[in-house]
Amino acid sequence: ELGAFAGAMRRRLGHVERAHNGTLFLDAVDTMPLSVQIKMLRVLEEREIQPVGAEAPRVVDLRVLASSTGDLSEAVAQGRVREDLYYRLNAVRLRMPPLRERREDIPLLFASLLARAQVGPDGVAPVVTDEIRSKLLEAPWPGNIRELSHFAQRFALGLESRHGATREAESGLAERVACFESRILQDTLEALGGDIAQTLRHLKIPRKTLYDKLKRHGLKPASFRRH
Repeated sequence: ELGAFAGAMRRRLGHVERAHNGTLFLDAVDTMPLSVQIKMLRVLEEREIQPVGAEAPRVVDLRVLASSTGDLSEAVAQGRVREDLYYRLNAVRLRMPPLRERREDIPLLFASLLARAQVGPDGVAPVVTDEIRSKLLEAPWPGNIRELSHFAQRFALGLESRHGATREAESGLAERVACFESRILQDTLEALGGDIAQTLRHLKIPRKTLYDKLKRHGLKPASFRRH
């Protein structure tokens, strides 16, 4: 508040009060210091704040969203997150699967990121080669969307395309078709958890044809089943 202490020459709104009548997003809540967690718990329970120098608390109307870098229940067990704060936040839980668990989305995400990326001096993005497509579908992407975004930027600047173009030129049509077929089979099996019946319906091929292709590419449906 104005005049709350020496040097307080104007009234300042904190981040929580600024979110009044809107949404407050707590990013990486599992890294929040315990001293701040106590204050945040009061905000969530009482829906009010006490600005420095204010004569009375002020009510805030908030929708609260929180993200975590890992399992919050484990953070509670380790003492990094207060249990009461965890239960206050854990009303509705949404899990965002990492890119390695939704590989079918990667090409679309890459195309979107590439469209917004800054291109090289000629103003034209490099051609997406088979090598790049293979990397998109096979890389583990531990950094998820941030890592994919950086890769799209490097590709747009021409820093990821030269090696891929060389590999593509060296590959014959049969090899490139086989690689593409193998990727389709892997993506389908992974998306469907190795379920053969669903895979047959999805790919619309006879059972014997599917098993012949799986054997040719060294793919085992059991390795894609979710436990």
